[in-house]
Amino acid sequence: MLVKFDQFTVLSAVLLGALFSGSVPAQNAGTLDATPAIGGYSPVSYFTKNKAELGSPAFAVEHDGKVYYLASREQVEIFEKNPNKYRPKYWTCPYSLALGKILPLDPTNFKILGENLLLFHLSDDENGLRLWNDSKISEDELMRRAEGHWIRLRF
Repeated sequence: MLVKFDQFTVLSAVLLGALFSGSVPAQNAGTLDATPAIGGYSPVSYFTKNKAELGSPAFAVEHDGKVYYLASREQVEIFEKNPNKYRPKYWTCPYSLALGKILPLDPTNFKILGENLLLFHLSDDENGLRLWNDSKISEDELMRRAEGHWIRLRF
C-alpha cells in the first residue's frame, strides 16, 4: 500500500521533527548553546552502553545543523570520527513511519538495528518499539517501508 503525503503532512513532519528532535534552526547553526538534538541524550551512549544517557553541554558538538550533547570527552572523539554513524536514522518514530504516520520520538525508547539508531514514539496510548518488536511484518520490511516514506518526506 502506498501512502501519499500532501504538503500539509510534509510540513507537519518537518515541524514535528524540529520540535521533538531539538534541531537547531538554520539561523542558530554554529552556536553550541542551542537546544540539543535527541532531547540532550548522547547518541554515542546508545551504541557503547546500550542505554539512553543524558549528555552534557560541556561536551556539545555540532553536526549537520544539530547540536548533540555527549557524555564525555571520549564520546566527543568517537562521535567526531564518524558522526553519521551515531545520529538517529529517522527524526520520527520508524514504526509509525512504516505505517505512513508521523509521531514524535521518546529518546529513551530505542533500538539499535544493525548500524542504525532507531528512536520510537512512547505515550500512554502507543509504544512504537513494542509495536515494532511485536509486528508480524519483518524488520527488513518495516525498514523498507519506513525508508520509502522517509525519502518522500525529505525535500
